[in-house]
Amino acid sequence: MGWFPVDPQFVTPEWLSEVLGGEVRSCRLEQIGVGIGLLGRIYRVHLEGTNVPASVVVKMPTLDEQARRVLGEDLELYLKEVRFYQEIGNANPLPPAHPYFAAIDEATHDFILVLEDLRHLRVADQTIGCTPGDAETVVDAIARQHAHWWQSNRLSTLPWLRPYATPPFPAVLAANAKAAWPRFLELVGADLSSRLRDFGQRLPSLIPWYLEQISRPPCTFIHGDLRLDQLFFGTRPGDPAVTALDWQVTQLGRGAYDLAYFVSQSLTTEARRACEAALIERYRSRLAEAGIDYPASELQRDYRLTTALCYIYPLLVAGRIEVVNNRHLELLRTMASGAAAAIEDHDALALRPD
Repeated sequence: MGWFPVDPQFVTPEWLSEVLGGEVRSCRLEQIGVGIGLLGRIYRVHLEGTNVPASVVVKMPTLDEQARRVLGEDLELYLKEVRFYQEIGNANPLPPAHPYFAAIDEATHDFILVLEDLRHLRVADQTIGCTPGDAETVVDAIARQHAHWWQSNRLSTLPWLRPYATPPFPAVLAANAKAAWPRFLELVGADLSSRLRDFGQRLPSLIPWYLEQISRPPCTFIHGDLRLDQLFFGTRPGDPAVTALDWQVTQLGRGAYDLAYFVSQSLTTEARRACEAALIERYRSRLAEAGIDYPASELQRDYRLTTALCYIYPLLVAGRIEVVNNRHLELLRTMASGAAAAIEDHDALALRPD
């Protein structure tokens, strides 16, 4: 199928019938996920028909022109997510929603995903925080994902899946961090320590070093944006323990990346402090069960590096993506405060090129 709709008004019963292989007699679109998903528009499409599901989810690019251009397009985030669904999808050990259709126009970066609706699964709110039990489930899933792809020969057959340090990614990320800093200060600057203010100002110049460090072999397939709002937990027999959405920031890197980002920004500071050491050891043990040795000293260093680098996420959310509602703002503040506390707890800023 060559043509695909670039506007939700053109998601019609006729087009969906072709995509889903059944008869869609009527469809109704309902926008969801505002203030949760950050770089796309997401719609639940309610269907009436024969041999089709009751609903599907459609994802398209954001209408925020700046975020689309400087993040979705310049960092090739949309391209990577579509390629993930086209070339891996359900075969991935950390399962995504089942893709019915995935397409992108590489010239314009318009894309569309038609995905399984995961509404029967349990969701948790990142602004409230992940429970220790759910965190264990997620860490197990991260370890399965990483073990499966660890130094895999197949990685070389996926040209869209590149190490973090591959140009132009470092330069584009650094430019975005520099541009985002004033707006980030405006929104959350009152809560920043002097150390973090200094770090935020220096971060653009440090990004190439950080990315080089987390791109050292051995590498694995990194989800890259593994946060609680994008995870769905099983509720009935046969459900995966956890399902993940938003495969836009996929890269090759050190395994600690997904672990540190998730733990530092998806648990409350109190919960993280209570269970963090056990979660790190749980991850290392799960890899060991798969025959992979991630020495504790290397894992701890990579974890600290990532904890510092991932301050880039709330920075970009504040300064390069339009804050659309109070929930979006609360998410930003949750990510920023959690990251800041984890950086201080791990003395993560002590790791630096000089």
